[in-house]
Amino acid sequence: MSAISEMPQGRPSLREEQKTLTHNRVLDAAVTVFGEKQFLGATIDDIARAAGVTRATVYAHFAGGKAELVDAVVARVYGSIDEAYAELTDIPEWTRSVVREWLTRLVARWAALTPTIRVLSSAGTSIARSSDEAGQRYLAAHERHVTALCGNPERWQGCSPADRRQRALMAVLQTESFLTVWISGGWAVETEDPLDLLADAVCHLLAPALRG
Repeated sequence: MSAISEMPQGRPSLREEQKTLTHNRVLDAAVTVFGEKQFLGATIDDIARAAGVTRATVYAHFAGGKAELVDAVVARVYGSIDEAYAELTDIPEWTRSVVREWLTRLVARWAALTPTIRVLSSAGTSIARSSDEAGQRYLAAHERHVTALCGNPERWQGCSPADRRQRALMAVLQTESFLTVWISGGWAVETEDPLDLLADAVCHLLAPALRG
């Protein structure tokens, strides 16, 4: 048997791993530079210096320049939140304790994304190709989250499709709004356990799908 055939299948090559690392380093640098200089003031040279790579390397990964970088930054945020909802939907049975533990993990994700969220929020429509495109991307992300929460009809027995979709959407929006203001916005909450109250609100909305 040849050495090539003995290599484990599905594992990325060293070159692919290095490419991914560089890709992420450039994205991290873009978030930092956009935060310091704003989108309009930032240049590809600024981002290359912050990433420790050449200008050519930045364009090799993001041929569309700053606009493509922004698209990738937005995709990173939505992708991470998509993963969070997928994690919740993979749990066979929802209970209040399950939702509460999931919210704790979501907070950790949100905290890691906060520098990026702040950059995107402060720049507003100036970093979007168009306000219509940004709005469509926002709606598409929320549609994915709602679809994920409603994806198991057996979980929602006795609840109409329209009702479960609205409940799911309201749970998503309530969670997103609170974490954006609290974690990303730095709002000082006075309650001892703010997630406990959020869990109450989310569980109230998802009540038809909860057990126990």
